Amino acid sequence: MAITIDKEQAQFLVRLADTEMILGQRLCEMCSNGPFLEEDIALSNIALDLIGRAEQLYILISEIEGKGLSADDYAYRRNEREYFSIKLVEQPNTDFAWVIARQYLHDVYVKEIFTQLLSSKIDKVAGLSEKVLKEITYSHVHARDWMFRLGIGTPESNRRLQAAVDHLFKYAGELFAFDSIDKKFLSDITKLEQGWKSAVALTLAEANVKQPEIHKIYMRDYREGFHSEYLGHILSEMQFLPRAYPDAKW
Repeated sequence: MAITIDKEQAQFLVRLADTEMILGQRLCEMCSNGPFLEEDIALSNIALDLIGRAEQLYILISEIEGKGLSADDYAYRRNEREYFSIKLVEQPNTDFAWVIARQYLHDVYVKEIFTQLLSSKIDKVAGLSEKVLKEITYSHVHARDWMFRLGIGTPESNRRLQAAVDHLFKYAGELFAFDSIDKKFLSDITKLEQGWKSAVALTLAEANVKQPEIHKIYMRDYREGFHSEYLGHILSEMQFLPRAYPDAKW
């Protein structure tokens, strides 16, 4: 059955795909840099899930747009302003606490998004959501467990986690600056926002971490292709080989 071409539909999905791709790339940077071997493998597996999820979304977007583009074209042949990832996932791997806090805040967000997409009118979106929710649940449990371990572990681990949360919360307001496209494809944006805030508040309280305020954003939104200073550097590394050898088959 042919999919009805819908520009807004593709735009909504590309936001998800780009967010997962960029976070996957960030976690790839942690390969061989985990605190111990098992955690190194766990982060690598989560990175593969994120990149695989992005690939499946890009393939679906290609079918919707009908331009004959491949998943590689979407990932490697768009410039910074043509990407639509949330600023949260662009933040650097300053230390392990930053990696975990960033992952946890992301997982709570996309878990609710894909849960709502289970009822999508597009069969392939609903089917993909059912599949990826299993991966997201694993990642969410993993990150939440580390939030507790770091928060109530030692004074130093608590200090580092608090510093990570304080910084990353600067980008939380952007998550909920919903536009008409979000409202069209998400069944309940109020539930998404309230669910994220209540889940995060509970975890931070149990982890002995003070929750910062969520301020209204005054920077240009990722939905318009505006990003933090980090995305350009991520893309320059991620896209170097495909752009240098455009005819190569990977």
